[in-house]
Amino acid sequence: MVDEVPLYSVPNVIGEEILEGVRDVLESGWLTLGPKTNEFEELFAGLHQSTQGVAVNSCTSALYACLRALGIGPNDTVVVPAVTFSATANVVRLLGGDVILCDVKDNGNIDPESLSGLLDTHEDISAVIPVHLYGLPCDMPEILKIAEEHEIFVIEDCAHAPGATIDGQPVGSFGDAGCFSFYATKNMTTGEGGMVTTDDPDLAEGVRKLRNHHQTRSPDEKKHDWGYDVDGLGFNFRMSEFEAVMGLSQLKRLARMNESRREVAHRYQEAISDIQGLTWEGGDSQKEHVFHLFVVQVQEDYPLTRNELYDHLSKQEIISGVHYPPLSELTYYQGVQGKTKNAEELFDRILSIPMYPDMMTEDQQRVIDALGGT
Repeated sequence: MVDEVPLYSVPNVIGEEILEGVRDVLESGWLTLGPKTNEFEELFAGLHQSTQGVAVNSCTSALYACLRALGIGPNDTVVVPAVTFSATANVVRLLGGDVILCDVKDNGNIDPESLSGLLDTHEDISAVIPVHLYGLPCDMPEILKIAEEHEIFVIEDCAHAPGATIDGQPVGSFGDAGCFSFYATKNMTTGEGGMVTTDDPDLAEGVRKLRNHHQTRSPDEKKHDWGYDVDGLGFNFRMSEFEAVMGLSQLKRLARMNESRREVAHRYQEAISDIQGLTWEGGDSQKEHVFHLFVVQVQEDYPLTRNELYDHLSKQEIISGVHYPPLSELTYYQGVQGKTKNAEELFDRILSIPMYPDMMTEDQQRVIDALGGT
């Protein structure tokens, strides 16, 4: 039986070096919101050229907390790209706000021209959440220019893009805040987890309160003075010390893992350039892609449709996927406002193929042969 080629391989990114850190946490007796979390926040924020880092339990929590700390709620409208995971839009609805979809470019990232048109015709928009899809940075300079003209907040969804840059400036440092994911399959992982980066100390403090039931003192502060107040409604969005230990280890590996992803991507790019009917979108010398996913597009002159290619790969034990159906295709978001023409057309073409650091050459060649030998 032929071994399966996975879409992502966890053993390739996590090493036994985390075990010593886990033992240190156990011996310390401090299991959540402790010194490891503080260290992780500081180092991650510094890497992304931000003065503030707030660790949370997911990117979804990070997005929700940022929007709420900025005052987004009922009667507010937030622009999200038509192609993204549903969490980007769900947090807006959970706050009682409304979502409006912005169309995307051929690479899947939010289209600044579409964003400008929405802002010109909808006066009630309060914020935009650009998503650095697949690890490719959005055109943040243009998005910021448009947002500043219309005086709206910008929250970067960096779930796919830790370490990605534009002209050397890291994503997560352009808007009012950046929100990162450390889910199991992301470029760096803590199993579950997330981070907010920002240069706004008031926004950071608002997120810190929200992650810890809106208490006025942190666990460390209460150690020296037990008195505290609860001055608002919050949640348990805390990151554990065990997750922070893994995050610190992953942070040391991040640059090398991202570079390995680029090497895998380069081999794919060279191969598909010789396969008629398959293309890849996303090349730009000014942007440093970190390839959370490698997504091919199935054009009309390819012998199979996208769905047929998915089945063809599956029969050869090669796992692939579609990231993502446009939000307008999802039952909950049917009838949502916005622009989705290009997103709907992309949906029929995109297919994510196996991508992870240190992918074995023979496994990648199996994928390439399957793509070209239909």
